[in-house]
Amino acid sequence: MVQDHDSSYPSIVKAYRQRYDRMLKREYRREFFHYAKSVLRDPFDSLEWKELLEWEHNHFKYTKGKLPKPRAELPIDILLQTGGRCGEFALLYNGLLLANHYQTRLVVDCSQLRDNAKEAAGDHVWVEVLLNDVWVHVDPTERKIDKPLMYALEWHKDVNLVYAISEEEIVDVTKTYSVQ
Repeated sequence: MVQDHDSSYPSIVKAYRQRYDRMLKREYRREFFHYAKSVLRDPFDSLEWKELLEWEHNHFKYTKGKLPKPRAELPIDILLQTGGRCGEFALLYNGLLLANHYQTRLVVDCSQLRDNAKEAAGDHVWVEVLLNDVWVHVDPTERKIDKPLMYALEWHKDVNLVYAISEEEIVDVTKTYSVQ
């Protein structure tokens, strides 16, 4: 586990780094598994990465309504909340993947609106999972797989600053998600 204390990262990236690190702890992964098995009576330990996405949507729903303050930051608390937005979906899916021994990256779009022809920028979180030595884009909120340009092309977002947080590092992955 690497702690990235570089002050040049936006505060939201630092916050997701802390959440990721807490999910990595063996004790937390064990607690998460036991919670799913005993409370939900639906363990997820034998599911493949795509099945985990379906598991998540069976137990968690998107909401436009008010969320509790502070918002849940770890998978068990997110499931107890029963609904959330992209941050909760990404954290929960990332936790499911980590508990099943996948290598993951939490991806945070920190872009700022610079192109007035675009409709929006930033303010979204998703996951990448390492499969056959390739980082594969998974947007758990939207149930989209391997569509990294959807934000720029379909959502008409100005994508100009995107970070991926992994166990080892934080990397700038803007080129993967931008059409520029």
